[in-house]
Amino acid sequence: MQKQNNTLKTVPVIDKQELLFYIAAHCPECIIRIATNSGFTYKGLIVTIGKLKTEEAILVIQITSDKNEVTNNYVHLSLHTITAVELLEQSDVLNIFSLGKAITGDHYEPTGKLAVQREFQSLSTTIFDTHGVQVGVPVMELPADGLQLNRVLKTTQKIKEAIMELLKEEDARTSWKDRYNKITFVNKDTLAVTAVNDRVEISFAFDNIHSPEMTVTELTSLLMEVL
Repeated sequence: MQKQNNTLKTVPVIDKQELLFYIAAHCPECIIRIATNSGFTYKGLIVTIGKLKTEEAILVIQITSDKNEVTNNYVHLSLHTITAVELLEQSDVLNIFSLGKAITGDHYEPTGKLAVQREFQSLSTTIFDTHGVQVGVPVMELPADGLQLNRVLKTTQKIKEAIMELLKEEDARTSWKDRYNKITFVNKDTLAVTAVNDRVEISFAFDNIHSPEMTVTELTSLLMEVL
C-alpha cells in the first residue's frame, strides 16, 4: 500500500467532476461514498452523470446496503453540493485517479543501457540525416533498472518523433540551427522544456514506470516555445 501511495504522488490532481465522469464511463461497478455540504453521506453506484442546459452537473447514485447489495433507492445530487468522494476497497485507485493514464511495470520489458545509448545515437543521426539539423546525442544519467531503462528508451522514441515532426517546418529548422546543438534529458516529476545556452533541456519522469507516459502533442507544443 505504501508503494501505491508513493506512486499516487506522481499523478496530476483532478477535480471531482473529472473523477466522477471517469468512474461513470470506465468503472460503473465501483462503489463510492459521497459526502455533501449538508452533512449527509451516500454510498452506492453511479447511475448517470451529466450537465443540464444551465451547465450544472447532476449525479444520480443507486444506493447500496451495508453489505454492498444494490437497493432500489436512488439519490439525485448537484455536483456543487458534493464535498468529498471516497472510493471503497478499490485496488485500481492509481488508474482511476490518473483517469486511465497511469501505467505499471507490466507494460515495460527489461532493457540494457547499450540499447538506450543506441537509441540516443539514433535520435541524433536520424534527425540530422532527415533535416540536416544537429541536435546532438542526448546526455542523461541512466538508471540501473531494466524496466526504467525501457521507459527511457520508449520516451526517447517519442521525443525523436516530436522533433522530427516539428523540424518539417523550415522556420523551426532555421531556429534550431541558430540556437541549439545539444540536448539533455533530466529526471523530474513534470514535463518541461528549457533553453539553456546552446542546449535544449527536456525534463520528464523518465525513469518512473508508474507515471503517465509522455504525449508527443504536449512535447511538441513545449518545444515550439523555445524556438
